[in-house]
Amino acid sequence: MSMSESEKVIRRIYEITNDYEKGLDYQIDALIRMGLERFNLDIGILSIIDGDHYEIRHVVCPDDIPIKQGDSFPYDMSYCWVTLEADGPIAMEQVGKTDVLGNHPAYQAFGLESYIGIPIRVNNKVQGTLNFTSPNPYPREFKEIDLDSLCLMATWLEVEYARRLQQDELEKLNARLEELVRTDPLTGLSNRRHMFDQIDASINIIRRKKLNGAVMLLDLDHFKRVNDQFGHQKGDEVLVAVSDALKSALRNYDCVGRYGGEEFIIWLEDVELSQVNTVCKRIRKSLSKLSIDSLKVTCSIGVHYFTHDEVIPFDKESVINRLIKKADSALFESKNSGRDRVTFFDDSAKMTIS
Repeated sequence: MSMSESEKVIRRIYEITNDYEKGLDYQIDALIRMGLERFNLDIGILSIIDGDHYEIRHVVCPDDIPIKQGDSFPYDMSYCWVTLEADGPIAMEQVGKTDVLGNHPAYQAFGLESYIGIPIRVNNKVQGTLNFTSPNPYPREFKEIDLDSLCLMATWLEVEYARRLQQDELEKLNARLEELVRTDPLTGLSNRRHMFDQIDASINIIRRKKLNGAVMLLDLDHFKRVNDQFGHQKGDEVLVAVSDALKSALRNYDCVGRYGGEEFIIWLEDVELSQVNTVCKRIRKSLSKLSIDSLKVTCSIGVHYFTHDEVIPFDKESVINRLIKKADSALFESKNSGRDRVTFFDDSAKMTIS
């Protein structure tokens, strides 16, 4: 049994729209070519309407017709306004003889006699139109199967665009969720969990390349007074300002994160002891420049400087905990010695305070 005309159209649209491996651009191009063959017209266009501008997003036409993808012109110089007002597929065999377009500037400018088009909507919002035209009058009347074919093509485009829009939104949401998992929402620095992941990866490099490194714990001095005297909003402003100051004092490949409350952790990879001293000075200098309602911002810092020999054991979790514990011991000494100072941990239990 031979297929009906409708069945042939449906079969062809199905074949094109299921050929995902070749990509959306190929599918749209094939869909337009099928329409040109179906309607026996010369020009097929998928347009995008942005405000009062009409842009050609996809086009198939003879080489001697001077239109191309990306061409843009005022919306009212196209036939699309008629299509959108009709709120569905429209077909005109001889545009010049119609009341709606016969005397319109668009017809005078382009002289396209045959026209069949339909709006493309995504989530009930107009995106553009799919239309097929020709400079010559259509030799027969457009049939119901022509309008049905156009509706099928438009439906697939609308569903595909909606699917991709949903996919884009999902990817953005996933990226945002990933960011929330990795960063502290107030300061934008790495949170404690992500900081440990960064340190874990860095230890592998330090072991392999036999580098030196340092872990620093920084605690803002008398931060509770800020919250008590000025409120938590002002305290948050201080934390954000301190975070920015820390980032500006470090190299772009150093790691800094919020360790908790008013405490921050800094991880330096491939660094000499003299450079660690320089970093500490830069941090304290950056904080001294902060001016927040005449508040003086100072910090206590505990540092553990280590060589690659100290991270040789393969239990990285215990290595990280041990390194941080030594920095924490140095931090305690800084605070216990009067705050606003830097203390370096020493395995001989002698602390170096500056």
